[in-house]
Amino acid sequence: MPEQECITVAIIDHDKDFLENCLASLRKESDIEVCTSHLLTNILKDTAASEVGKDIYRYQPKVILICQKVLREVAAVDLKMIFRMRDAFPQIRTVVTVEHYTEEAAMILIHEGVRGLYRRELGPTQIVSCVRTVAKGDVWLDAYLIGRIVEEFSKLYKHIDSLRPPTKNHEAKLSLLSHREMEILRLIAKSYTNVDIGHRLFISEKTVKTHIKNIFEKLGVRNRVEAMLVLIRSGLAGQ
Repeated sequence: MPEQECITVAIIDHDKDFLENCLASLRKESDIEVCTSHLLTNILKDTAASEVGKDIYRYQPKVILICQKVLREVAAVDLKMIFRMRDAFPQIRTVVTVEHYTEEAAMILIHEGVRGLYRRELGPTQIVSCVRTVAKGDVWLDAYLIGRIVEEFSKLYKHIDSLRPPTKNHEAKLSLLSHREMEILRLIAKSYTNVDIGHRLFISEKTVKTHIKNIFEKLGVRNRVEAMLVLIRSGLAGQ
């Protein structure tokens, strides 16, 4: 029998424990090799961030595991760079590990070429299965994510546009937002759902939707993800 091809994996994460647990699980498998891993706690300040791109070009892993937080920050700084790397290495398959998420954000990630969404609350328990599934060309979603996305698919898909990079003009418009709108935008940047935002701020879901509509109009963006990127790149997300 021919020798089984090794699945090379790159891991990029902001949480040391999660990163180490994934490394431990993947390194037990004879058909999986972690060729590089990076712990990035702040992509805007961490000097190690510059090494990530170099390692991706050097190793060209079969699968990249990148956490949602790091991906958001990279996209806010240079979204076009992500697209350039994606187009340069179409054989590389990306899995995003997610905490808070919305169906819209999940569908946009898949629309932009992400091949797997892995809920971080699962820990490393299914990471091996996820990597193998994505490596052979399939999309990986756990049962919970499949149920949520399929349920919302028909009404969300027609509203999904390809992402546009935020511009200085978008950032300048942040000053137009009210205090409440900025509160909501910061929660959007953490991928909170409308229901979660309403519970946190003690307002109705309908009121949340109205605020979000106003945020989109004031910023000149088309969806939650673009609004989130504007805030993160402005450096105001954590204030």
